This record gives sequence, structure tokens and C-alpha cells, in this order.
Amino acid sequence: MKRYLILGLVFISMIVLISSCGRVPPGYEGIQVNNWGSQRGVQDFTVKTGMFMYNPITQSIFKWPVFVQTAVWTKSPHEGSKNNEEITFNDKNGLVISADISLSYKIKAGKSPAFYVKFRTDDLDTFTHGYLRNVARDAFNEVSCTMSVEEIYGSKKEQMLADVKKRINDSIIEYAEIEQFGFIGAPRPPQAVIDSINAKIAATQMAIQRENEIRTSEAEAKKKVAQAQGEAQANLLLTKSLTPDLIKWRELELTKMAIDKWDGRRPMVEGSNGGLLLNLPSK
Repeated sequence: MKRYLILGLVFISMIVLISSCGRVPPGYEGIQVNNWGSQRGVQDFTVKTGMFMYNPITQSIFKWPVFVQTAVWTKSPHEGSKNNEEITFNDKNGLVISADISLSYKIKAGKSPAFYVKFRTDDLDTFTHGYLRNVARDAFNEVSCTMSVEEIYGSKKEQMLADVKKRINDSIIEYAEIEQFGFIGAPRPPQAVIDSINAKIAATQMAIQRENEIRTSEAEAKKKVAQAQGEAQANLLLTKSLTPDLIKWRELELTKMAIDKWDGRRPMVEGSNGGLLLNLPSK
């Protein structure tokens, strides 16, 4: 009987020992909550990665991820949530703009207990698609109201995203940090505004093209004028250099060249005025 009692105690001890062991996997922190005693509540320290011992009757351990979390807020039901989670905001003229957003963030190491106390949830999706999305939407409206739709759609888009990201980080910096933040695709103003912007861009590009064509034509015209002036100058110099003696010398030079090439025979075909270059005396 005593033997069975000992075996029973050992068996119970093993069950208690096993149930008192826990493990925090890599990429997680353990949040210890005391359910009894003067120290009940969430403890400030975290349970590190690996095996740990605790009292399952008086304590609870929540495993909290501290690796990077990724979220997308889009209009499409095929990406992110099935609900429409696009972010809408206004430009400085009150024009409504919508956009799909992607971001990644992580809870700071050692800050999971404070995060848990602040937001009273062990589900990060509730934080991501609730509190964090609301903060992002407010930040967009605070920044976008200082810009026109053309600036948001074009030259100041990157500046806007940087300002919005900073505002979000300032709101959660005690617990978490945004690592990546940006638009998925382009912001979506009303279609009429997009058409107007595209027409303006096309008109600007056409004006640049016309200006380049005019510059090319002007350059070609200047080149032709310079070429004509050069030819006129050359002709003038040639005319001034011609003298009667030079002309006579050139005629003699041409006659000599003809004599050097003549083989002594008359041409097979002659015109009505044909004849020898030189008159030879008859016998």
C-alpha cells in the first residue's frame, strides 16, 4: 500500500512539474501575469526565449511576438482584409483622395508588458487594424491638408509618406516602431482629376518637344547661313585672285594637258566645227 502511495505521489509530482514548465519560442517574449497575491497583475519584466518554470495556478504566461508584423489596408477584397480598408484623406482644397497602404512594424524588445497593459489585448490584429489604422488615417489627414492633389500625386508624394510615417512613429514610439510604410500603387483622386493631371503632363511634354524642335531648326538655319557665308567669302577671294596673266597661264596649262594626251590621230567623230587643236602645215 505504501508503495502505491509513493508511486501516486511521484506521478502527481511529475504532472505538476510538467504543467509548471513552459517554453517561449524564438521571436517571442513571455508576459507574466500574477493572478493572486500582493504582486498580482502584469509584471514589468519579460520571460525570455527558452524554457521557464511558473505556477499555473497563480500565474499566466502570454507569448507575445516581437518579430516584424506586416499589414496592408486596401480597397480590394483579395488583398489584406475582405473589408474595404483603404485610407481616405483630403488635400488642401478638400478634394477626397483614397489610397492602398502597406506597412510593417514590430513591438520593441522588452516593451511587450507595457504594450499589453496599454491596449489590453493579446491579439495583434486588433491593434493593427484598429488603433494603428486610426493613427495612420489621422496622420494622413494632418499632412495632406497642406498639399494640393498635384503635389500628393507627384512631386511631394515621398515627402508626404515620410511625414506620415514620422507622425505614426511618434504616437507608438513607447511600444513599437514602424519599419516600412508606403503606398500600394498610386493614390486615387477622382477620375476627372486624374484626366486633368494627365492632360497637363501631356501638354507640358508637347511644349518641351516643340521647344526642342524650334532649337534644332534654329541651329540648322544658323549652320546653313554660316556655310553660305563661307562659300561667298571663298568665291570673293578667288575672284580677287584672278588676273589676265593667271587666266592665260591656265589656258596654256590646259592646252599642254590636251597635247600630252593626244595620240596623233584625228577623232573618229567630229562636229561641224571640229578640227585639230593645232593647224599643221601642208606639204
